[in-house]
Amino acid sequence: MKIKKYEQLKETVISETLDNGLKITMVPKNDYHKTFAVLTTPFGSLHQHFSIDDGKLIDIPAGTAHFLEHKLFEKEDGDAFSRFGELGADANAFTNQYQTSYLFSSTSNFKPALIHLLDFVQTPYFTNETVAKEQGIIGQEIKMYEDDVNWIVYMGLLQTLYPNSAISYDIAGTQDSIAKITPELLYQIHQAFYQPSQLTLQIVGAFDPQETLAIIKSNQKHKTINSCQVNVIQNTLPETQMKIKIQHFDVSRPKIALGIRLPDNHITGKEATKIGLVADILLDMMFGEHTDWYQKLYNKGIIDTEFETSFDMMYPYQFISFFSETTEYETLTTEIYKHITNYKEVLSNQELTFNALKRATLGEGIQRLNSLESIALRGDDILFGNNLFDKIMLLQKITYNDVLDLSEIVYKNFELQRFILKK
Repeated sequence: MKIKKYEQLKETVISETLDNGLKITMVPKNDYHKTFAVLTTPFGSLHQHFSIDDGKLIDIPAGTAHFLEHKLFEKEDGDAFSRFGELGADANAFTNQYQTSYLFSSTSNFKPALIHLLDFVQTPYFTNETVAKEQGIIGQEIKMYEDDVNWIVYMGLLQTLYPNSAISYDIAGTQDSIAKITPELLYQIHQAFYQPSQLTLQIVGAFDPQETLAIIKSNQKHKTINSCQVNVIQNTLPETQMKIKIQHFDVSRPKIALGIRLPDNHITGKEATKIGLVADILLDMMFGEHTDWYQKLYNKGIIDTEFETSFDMMYPYQFISFFSETTEYETLTTEIYKHITNYKEVLSNQELTFNALKRATLGEGIQRLNSLESIALRGDDILFGNNLFDKIMLLQKITYNDVLDLSEIVYKNFELQRFILKK
């Protein structure tokens, strides 16, 4: 059992990897009444192909990770959600591009709830009938997303930046893609991506680490799980095909998304987390509400409080995005383009602004330490192996020069792409 202390933050992280490969991370916080647990596999919507033990290539239809997340709750003897309810625990699950997580929180019956979490995730049950039933349910969910204008704009930008790539497909998939899902495929994926060596269990809150570890070891010892070698096939990212894409929809005002696709790379670990932190401050320095640029466009009615910027880094995808609802989308595009072109001038002599934003970001990060869920889910654990505490410590070391260096990479030879949703 490894113990890492973050003296400055007064936090302790206990970790251990079991003989079967299950990774456990525990953050005891005995001044809390609640305990939060999350079991995660690094399997999400970006996975398209894999093989088991160097066998034949297996294709993964779009939406399969999300589909499997739903199906694991349904068992031969009932719904796994019901058992959590009986134990007084609040349970949930989610799938994104790079992970699937199953979680619960409770103030009592933590031990049986933890055992139930491990058991239902590690014990698959799929039949032709249950798969067909779920295809109908998720089919309806997909139709709902088709009417969500914000989701349409987000996916429209991804399809513009990365056409015909894994990230350009909806996490829920399509009607056609989920129709290809079979019980056999789900069992193969479960064997590959839900074997103990692929899973990470994080526990935060009021619990006894030694006792909890003993419970987990006992639970895993009595299970027979066939391990296998998983080979994930990464597709080469396609080249950008268009600078602008327009889609027509019944919206009261046009919605626009602009993006800058950054070079693909293999950055991982603390360096990757640091880039994300620096990029967030860089965007705030350039386009934040406090800037003259933002205030000028806001006062002219070109943007409103819905204007957003973000940096996303999900190996191998890296991109910057801008979202707004405005009839002045051509003017906004021009203003963003001009502002980025003048990035050196905009960022010069802005160390005081950098320091203020860094302090504000640190404050937000430290405030999240009051949330058990944030500690477990707001880190880069699955992507880059860094928890929320690591991120806060890294943030303290970021300098103004780090922002200037990243601006050269991001803005020097940028290409702005657009997706517009309008009547």
